[in-house]
Amino acid sequence: MTERVWSRQDIEDRVNVLRERHDGEAFAGAIAEFSEELGPEEQEDLRKILLERSRDQRLDQGGWLRRTFGKIEEAERRQRERFERRRR
Repeated sequence: MTERVWSRQDIEDRVNVLRERHDGEAFAGAIAEFSEELGPEEQEDLRKILLERSRDQRLDQGGWLRRTFGKIEEAERRQRERFERRRR
């Protein structure tokens, strides 16, 4: 039986499907499982694809400072909502 050869585009397509189906830890687990199907060169392509996407996502979200302030603002919003619910 011959092993499947994955092109970079095939790997990108699979990552897209996995991203649509899974979030967070489930996505990481699905990627780890997928990685086991790949040979060493294909695993390197997968690593590069994930790093590129991670970098792109961080750029889309803005710099570290903007993301940090966003998290703080979100925490404050949740705290205000909890406070308002208790007051009622």
